[in-house]
Amino acid sequence: MHVCPTKFLYARHKLPRTGLRILDIGCGNNSPSTTKHWFPGCYYAGADIENYNNAESDVAKMDAFYQVGTDGSGYSKIPDGSYDYVILHHVVEHMTTPAPILATLCFKIKPGGYIWIAFPSLRSLSLPPAEGSLHFCDDPTHVHVPGVREISNVLLANGVKILHAGRSRSLVREMIGLVALPWQFFRKLVTGRLSGKGLWYILGFEDHVFGQRRLP
Repeated sequence: MHVCPTKFLYARHKLPRTGLRILDIGCGNNSPSTTKHWFPGCYYAGADIENYNNAESDVAKMDAFYQVGTDGSGYSKIPDGSYDYVILHHVVEHMTTPAPILATLCFKIKPGGYIWIAFPSLRSLSLPPAEGSLHFCDDPTHVHVPGVREISNVLLANGVKILHAGRSRSLVREMIGLVALPWQFFRKLVTGRLSGKGLWYILGFEDHVFGQRRLP
């Protein structure tokens, strides 16, 4: 069963059916294949600090790849005003100063195009540690706790209006998480370890900002 990723939920019915161009910042974990599954025929450009956890088949599905750095290097090579949808799905928490990079990315969006930014919420600091990340600090490469207001203000200052922001919700994923809860508690009793899988949307691990670039 394919459950639509949250990074596509708000945008998938708004995006053009033909000629769609997507820029995915942080394109690891088989994201090229996932994106092409939901948007067959799209132009897919990935950008990342490295090719992380992608199979050869994922690399083959990329139409372009841009090597970038957490310091903002490499983004100038990405063409401005070229993409219908720009995605930063759990990327900004790895940047010590994400605001300048976000400002730059606002201008990569076509007028009328969309941007999705998702990140661990402030409430994740109070969640229990778990495999696969549930507490913000479960991942040692998390260096910045973003906020909805902070991210929204950067977008607003750079020509992007906010369409939706706040806690990420997915009814299907929340139902899957509820079904998995008994197994999670059993696993915790037997192994002493908790898995974050299925708990993100029940416990509010993720916040997001979804915006649209203003027309001239």
